[in-house]
Amino acid sequence: MNAESGLPAWYEVVRLHPDVESGNFTRTTVAIDFGGVLANDPHVPLVYRDSLAFWQATHLTSGVRRPLEEVLARLSGQDGDRVLQLRSPFGGGKSHVLVALYHAAQDRKSLDKAVSEARDLPHPGRVRVAGIDGEKFGPQEGTTVNGFEVHTLWGL
Repeated sequence: MNAESGLPAWYEVVRLHPDVESGNFTRTTVAIDFGGVLANDPHVPLVYRDSLAFWQATHLTSGVRRPLEEVLARLSGQDGDRVLQLRSPFGGGKSHVLVALYHAAQDRKSLDKAVSEARDLPHPGRVRVAGIDGEKFGPQEGTTVNGFEVHTLWGL
């Protein structure tokens, strides 16, 4: 308790997230592997791969809400920019926003269930999503899809 303000200290009020409290907090907990989320890679923490778990652990800041509003509106057929620029320094939340957009488009019910203040966002209905992790795919290294080696997005 702070004698001057009469308020309790933050550490008397706040509970740490279980992975922090247990000592299991690692770099992979905060550095999201977007390609791993798309591929449902078991090495990526479930909190990023599972839509409901993601929304339960995500605070809907203006930096997350604004892109959700814009993208969900466009997916719903409303006017707006078709290109969204996510500008922030390293560790500024760009990957978190990408994962938020992915989960909002793929599983809107989980967003509405976990985040009551998101229920007023546009509902585009069923959406097909394509995502590309530029760290795992490029013209030099390519990738294999259905037995074919491809080096471009259009399959060459």
